[in-house]
Amino acid sequence: MGQSMDAARPRPASVGRVTTWTFRLAGGPTAWDWTLGPPDPRALLSIRTPRSTEKSRHIPVQAHSVTLSGSIRVESGLEHDLVRELDRDPNVVWMVSQPVRLSLATAHSKARVHTPDLLVLDRDGAVTIWDVRPPEKQDEKFNLVRDLTKAACEQVGWAYRVYGGAPPVHRHNIRWITAYRRPMPWYPNARAELLAICASPGATVGSVLEADRGAGHLTSAMWHYVWAGLLRIDLDQPLHRESPIAVADRDLD
Repeated sequence: MGQSMDAARPRPASVGRVTTWTFRLAGGPTAWDWTLGPPDPRALLSIRTPRSTEKSRHIPVQAHSVTLSGSIRVESGLEHDLVRELDRDPNVVWMVSQPVRLSLATAHSKARVHTPDLLVLDRDGAVTIWDVRPPEKQDEKFNLVRDLTKAACEQVGWAYRVYGGAPPVHRHNIRWITAYRRPMPWYPNARAELLAICASPGATVGSVLEADRGAGHLTSAMWHYVWAGLLRIDLDQPLHRESPIAVADRDLD
């Protein structure tokens, strides 16, 4: 009787499992044996190369990355937005697009093949797998793949996140400061003056503009150091002369 009641008791459904992780290394695609430990993220190549056709929903582009000191191929504008966000994160040290092909299976559905959008390595060696999908397109099919991928990553000690985009103001501000990401020769010389201005109580973008005297060196350096995180400004608000600006809590090497 006890065994019968136990058998009738509802059990939590298994989220799923990964039957295969396929990475592309220098020698070509490899079904990874996790008993050997994880692969070296820096050795991974994109498992596939997105191509644009007349029926494509997105146009793949080569996006420049300061983190990589080179380019990374992304499939959509939303993926490019994520790369811009991660590229200015000092904890991010490496990125790979379309990093793995997962063969996912559940007890109640056929196997699914899924290629996440991005793999990110941080300075502590932690790995995060990203999927990029706007909220209005996160349907039941996507949510199933999301849950399976999340469970797969947890099984191997990797993190998993979904990026759905940022509000328009934040997105436009990130694009603006990204235009100043490239270091210029005069930035180091402008740094001390910028810090002094922005450390003053009540400092604003206008304070820097007024100190620039039309030369442009302080203004461009200001946007560069906002991008780099040395200066702090609220990127969720429209940028104007009255926008408060301050020295960030952390410093740059």
